Amino acid sequence: MNIKSLALTALVGFVSLSLGSAPALAKSKAKDVAPPAADETLIHMIRIGRFVGAAAGYWVAVNDKTVSRLRNKKYATIRAKAGTITLNLATQGIVVGAIQVDNRPGEIVYLKFRLGDKQITEIDAAEGKKLLKKYKQMKPIKEVKSNNEELLALINMGRLGFGLMQPATQKLEPDSENAVITFFRHKEVDKFNLGVWGEDRYLGDLDENQSLEIKVPAGEHYFLAGNVGKSLLRAQVEAGKRYLVWVNLGNLILRVKLAPIENKKEGVFEEKLAQVSTMELNTDLLTPGIREREDKMSTYMAQLAAKAKAGTVDLTSMNAAHAF
Repeated sequence: MNIKSLALTALVGFVSLSLGSAPALAKSKAKDVAPPAADETLIHMIRIGRFVGAAAGYWVAVNDKTVSRLRNKKYATIRAKAGTITLNLATQGIVVGAIQVDNRPGEIVYLKFRLGDKQITEIDAAEGKKLLKKYKQMKPIKEVKSNNEELLALINMGRLGFGLMQPATQKLEPDSENAVITFFRHKEVDKFNLGVWGEDRYLGDLDENQSLEIKVPAGEHYFLAGNVGKSLLRAQVEAGKRYLVWVNLGNLILRVKLAPIENKKEGVFEEKLAQVSTMELNTDLLTPGIREREDKMSTYMAQLAAKAKAGTVDLTSMNAAHAF
């Protein structure tokens, strides 16, 4: 058993439900469920059986609503309004899986997840129907609840399956009015895409041994990353300078930290980026659904920045000691 499986097991925790105006599904077999209406998406969320962590239960959420429970070797059936749909699984405040199911009106979508997987996977109807016959359907929960993990699910947009990154087409240079900040990752125990956010926009997501650059005006800026919890960075940058931030994923509970690198010795900048590929966000792929999610996160970032200025939230600071 690897470290990640042990950690997920240690972090342990019913189901047809209606969202919007559609009627709630009664307890039944999948074959008895009415097909989706023209403006609905019907989702079967299947949890593949595994002995390790079998006792752990997950919450199933769609956007800002928690709509179901999900246990080992069972599946949840969710009828949702078609459009922007972020589905996430969570336990004890930790997002264990997330995926987007955007703009699928009139469709039936089959999803599967197994403890230890890095993400939820969509499968075809043949495999999905086979699994529904094998597993039992969860009972409905008594009432829909708020989804406290929605923002954690949105932090790592690459985990939702959008594929927004591409190799960088140019290298950014600081100038008389702007600084350049480079966010980078090294190789960790498990590959796991991590998102980085600025005050008002999504900067991109990073796989292992990747980096991304941004150019910002001199002054104060805030940045966010996260997975188990969130990491806020307050950056006070000078024009004409470069800065380096390590997006560090812990090996045990997969907690993320934005760690600025101090300029203590010659060559440290080049050393940290020696085996890193520079990536950039492909803005041509930013759909209305992604922009909608970006608006939610930008509102949250503004709230975090206000708390940071009031001294009521934990953060890491980057300043002149980190300038290259």
